[in-house]
Amino acid sequence: MDSLGVDFVVYHYRGPQGTVEDEVNTMKRLGADFDSAGLKVVVNVECGNWNLEMKSADGYEWVNQPDNLHLFKFPPAVLRSLAESKAVWGIQYDELEHSQITRNLSITLKHPDVELVSLAETTGMNFKSADHAVYQGARSLVDECKSDGPPMVLTEHVWPVLFHNFARAGMTPVYKQMKENWSNIWASCAMGACLQYDSELWACIDLWHYNNYPGHSPESLWSNLLFAYWAGVDKAYVESVGRHTYAIDENNQLTLKERGEVLSRFAKEYIRQNPRPYTFRDLEPEIAIIRFDDTMWGQGPETYCTVDDGDKKVNLYWKDWLFGAYDLNTSAESEEWIKAWHTITHGVVKKESLSWNAGNIYKGMPYRCFAPANSVVVYDDSVRKTHLNTLKLAFLCGLSISEETLKDVGDLVRKKGLAVVTSKRFAPNEFVTRYKSGTKVFEDGKGKWIITDDMAGDELKKMVAPWIGNENEIVFRFKGNRKVIMNISSDGKEVDIKTEGI
Repeated sequence: MDSLGVDFVVYHYRGPQGTVEDEVNTMKRLGADFDSAGLKVVVNVECGNWNLEMKSADGYEWVNQPDNLHLFKFPPAVLRSLAESKAVWGIQYDELEHSQITRNLSITLKHPDVELVSLAETTGMNFKSADHAVYQGARSLVDECKSDGPPMVLTEHVWPVLFHNFARAGMTPVYKQMKENWSNIWASCAMGACLQYDSELWACIDLWHYNNYPGHSPESLWSNLLFAYWAGVDKAYVESVGRHTYAIDENNQLTLKERGEVLSRFAKEYIRQNPRPYTFRDLEPEIAIIRFDDTMWGQGPETYCTVDDGDKKVNLYWKDWLFGAYDLNTSAESEEWIKAWHTITHGVVKKESLSWNAGNIYKGMPYRCFAPANSVVVYDDSVRKTHLNTLKLAFLCGLSISEETLKDVGDLVRKKGLAVVTSKRFAPNEFVTRYKSGTKVFEDGKGKWIITDDMAGDELKKMVAPWIGNENEIVFRFKGNRKVIMNISSDGKEVDIKTEGI
């Protein structure tokens, strides 16, 4: 860790090796060891996502919970032992949104008849009730962890959904860069949640790509470190640091390999030479997508990725179970926000899915980390005016938006010149009565309503061109007339940084 220049570690816990009391002592040693090394640690409990059962030697069950839920939980005594050390920042639930909406797919792959949700059984509920049930499950988990354990509960997301739900519940969102994700789009989704619900923002820079590891180049790693830093995140880490980053010879001497040198140079030199006078909290977004997060990212019965499984290839299908419910499914309304991203990114992001895990949709398109975006965030359906004042363009999407939010948006249209793209569902009735089809503009005070039946349509793209920036740039604007321009390489895997007013 000294050689890499890092100051905290995400430690993957592997499950109990003895009794509960044995684990109490193990976690005490873990906290003491990290403290003596001058490092902080977050304990990641992804092991629960892969194990149908997990019992300690004394018979205590760690993953099978009441109401047929499947969720890793430390026994209270182990939580207390973790809380004894100030070196332990918190507990991280890796891909918690994934285990909920896919009903613990990682377990189903080994046990085909098993489909278990983690936070709430949502089948039979409507969308709002499902959203609330998942929130209650997350809130209960946070309360349980914090009552006995260390101060933070974090969630690392493989999909760009439930950031807002979990942040509202008191969890710290950790979005993934690289992997099979659009790095900056995941950032925009998490950033909006953290702004709206006053949370820290963390980034996981993930070297996995499908089943390949390391699946991203040292150059991409460098650019993703740059992106996370200049986007203003609070903490970032690389998943995972292993023997591809360093080597130890027979004399126990350590040398860094190429990716290790990249991380070390960034941590030890670049940050010190390039102080950042702001965080994401100072962002002044110009574009926002406002939506009820129904957990739709582009999954469906015909959406799959092809992965290596030993000596054969397997198609992994992403079930259309919104919130993890068998009977809550994708609709044209829930797909609108993906089409909005298609328009915002000059058509770079596919209009059918946000994730490269939709391999059949992105087939033939070489993987890219970055898509053009002009100071974009994603808010949920209850965001208020205090977070919207700097917007120039807003997209209203999804199944519902609160009356209070719609009122605030309407005020900003009339008084501050906001341009709003929406279907007729969220437009003022006086304009809906005059709208027939296609894409039409209606002036309203200083601003305008653009009503459309296709958020990925060519006509709409022309209308919003003045606001969406350049087709090879990611831009962030911050308070104090600060601006960061990230020029995207032709292959979409790297960025060059230019700053103004910094």
